[in-house]
Amino acid sequence: MLNTTSILLVEDSEPDAKFVQQLLPKQRFSIVHVSSLFEASTQLACSSFDVVLLDLSLPDGSGLDSFQSLRDVGKLTPIVILTGLNDDETALMAVKLGAQDYIQKSDVNANFLERSIRYAIERRRAEETEKKLATFEQREEFMATLTHDLKNPLIGTNRVLELLAEQAMGPVTEDHAELLLQIRDSNKILLAMIQNLLDVYRLEKDIDAVVLTNTYLKDIVSTCLKDILPIAKNRMIKINTDFATDRKMVRADVLAMRRVFQNLLDNALKFTPSGGEITLSIGSNNGDVCVEIEDNGPGMSDEELSKIFSRFAQGRAGRKFSPGTGLGLFLCKQIIDAHHGQISCSSREGKGTKFTICLPAA
Repeated sequence: MLNTTSILLVEDSEPDAKFVQQLLPKQRFSIVHVSSLFEASTQLACSSFDVVLLDLSLPDGSGLDSFQSLRDVGKLTPIVILTGLNDDETALMAVKLGAQDYIQKSDVNANFLERSIRYAIERRRAEETEKKLATFEQREEFMATLTHDLKNPLIGTNRVLELLAEQAMGPVTEDHAELLLQIRDSNKILLAMIQNLLDVYRLEKDIDAVVLTNTYLKDIVSTCLKDILPIAKNRMIKINTDFATDRKMVRADVLAMRRVFQNLLDNALKFTPSGGEITLSIGSNNGDVCVEIEDNGPGMSDEELSKIFSRFAQGRAGRKFSPGTGLGLFLCKQIIDAHHGQISCSSREGKGTKFTICLPAA
């Protein structure tokens, strides 16, 4: 069945209304006819239409005031003026005010009217697309400025904190050095949050933003593992590894996959109690290369698990899925989807959580 174009016909003359209805076949056009500006405003407020055909001479409105009233009610609905008024100045002003077309009734025939309706709808779609693109460009500029302005001072501050803790600028006590490093670690969390925001934005802007090369997931995981080993050791968390000997390559963006494993390992560290264990395993499964990251932390409820990869998803107090934004696991899902892979999570309250990532072997 063909989709019909829905039309709101605003015409107080019954003969003219019937004439228009006869020109537009019912198989392709669904027409609602009203005879006053008030009725038209009510219809637009309650229902959606593909286009409005508007006569400028109505019992409760006249001239371009009628057009402006309907335009304000149905902001996204294209309006074609269909009138008996032969006035070039009015026609030009109508188009300037946003009318998609200005047609004199004496010029109307079936082909002309259908073409005008079709063009009006397409022009409005093009206008809306152009507005969205303009908004998108503004958001892009804002995001670039925001991340630059936030990241650079934090990076500089961290370097100063490290120099102070290393006593490069003079002696400090052991307690002071520890405090300085804690501030540095807090700044690193802020940097991770900013990077998550930037990465989510980049992937949503262009899902093909990943640059794929042949690589081994084991090499990426091992690099990320080195970053967390000092923290795990400090908290007496044991890291178990089980990497398969038959190494298979995958097509992956190395930097993007590092973000995934960094997020998952950070979560595992955060939720694993002191003296606990984190287990990493890599192996093959039905033509895929799979990585599992499992902790013996508090686990999650079924409700939390169902929302784990949602944007801004966060767990109960004290059990957030990412540092403050709720974007960490959403970002992981976006990156894995861009690789045409799979990411899943299983968890039991009081038993821990396991994430599984599978990418097609190269």
